[in-house]
Amino acid sequence: MKISTIAFTDNGMEIAGRLADSFEDCEFEISRCARGGLSQWTEEHFTRDAIVFIGAMGIAVRAIAPFVKTKTKDPAVIVVDELGHFSIPVLSGHIGGANELAVKIADVLGAVPVITTATDINNVFAIDTWAKGENLRILNPECIKLVSSKLLKGKTVHVKSSYFIGGKLPENIQINDLEDLNDYDVLITHNNGDIEKINNKNILLLVPAIITAGIGCRRGIGFEIIEKSVLNALNKENCHILSLKAIASIDKKANEKGILEFAGKYGLPFNTYSAEELNSLEGDFTKSDFVKSVVSVDNVCERSAIAESKGELIRRKDAGNGVTVALAINEPVISWE
Repeated sequence: MKISTIAFTDNGMEIAGRLADSFEDCEFEISRCARGGLSQWTEEHFTRDAIVFIGAMGIAVRAIAPFVKTKTKDPAVIVVDELGHFSIPVLSGHIGGANELAVKIADVLGAVPVITTATDINNVFAIDTWAKGENLRILNPECIKLVSSKLLKGKTVHVKSSYFIGGKLPENIQINDLEDLNDYDVLITHNNGDIEKINNKNILLLVPAIITAGIGCRRGIGFEIIEKSVLNALNKENCHILSLKAIASIDKKANEKGILEFAGKYGLPFNTYSAEELNSLEGDFTKSDFVKSVVSVDNVCERSAIAESKGELIRRKDAGNGVTVALAINEPVISWE
């Protein structure tokens, strides 16, 4: 976890140091800033996982206000007073993990965590916190409040999942077979066909990140062609773009600009494997003597998809415009607990 901390006084810097010592497993950065430079500092650090302001709440709120976008992308923001008495999550309490981090900070400082989210203080199942923990991506975050509202009122929330979910069902959560998909409150699927059947805009749509794309390409292929090729492969298998977990290729493509741009645009990890690693994989792959003569591997896209996914191929090599794409899937392991 990447945490950026900013303080304005000697007391604040001392508290920041205590936190840094206690969060050794995190990438922890400490800054001291005059108020005039705070806006620029906040903008530069808003891509981090978490920001901790040690000072007044008002300063923090004014600093982050211009950069707040959506609860699925905003970082966790926590405010700690300069005496270390209170730890207060301000932004992205559930999905960003601000509530959890605020509690951890409070434990370190002997402070009081001030949690204000309704589901937490009423001890009600938080669908967004659960989704994040189970690596389910939220397609329409505006519907989180509709599910939470029903749970807070003690009403039943009906869930449809394309995958088995283990563990004990939370209170007022029910999985059943309703005749119409539009009668559910939550739909969990990576299948675009199911998602497109939904015309009820109040259904919360959760997409598991379970698809890996293996990519091979000629040197210098542009980002637009890479993007079109991957999206076409996903579309042919009815896979939503949010189900794409990672992309992979051979190590000779580690610096391929078009692939790197695609990974950056969609926030995906891009991992590469050596020819030896790819050749060591067992299985039935679409072989190419030409590819083997160039990179010493008979197939890059299928083998790299499997190497990264550890799952199984759902789409073999799609080739066109100098790009090959294959898709692999690894079924999700989801639990209510």
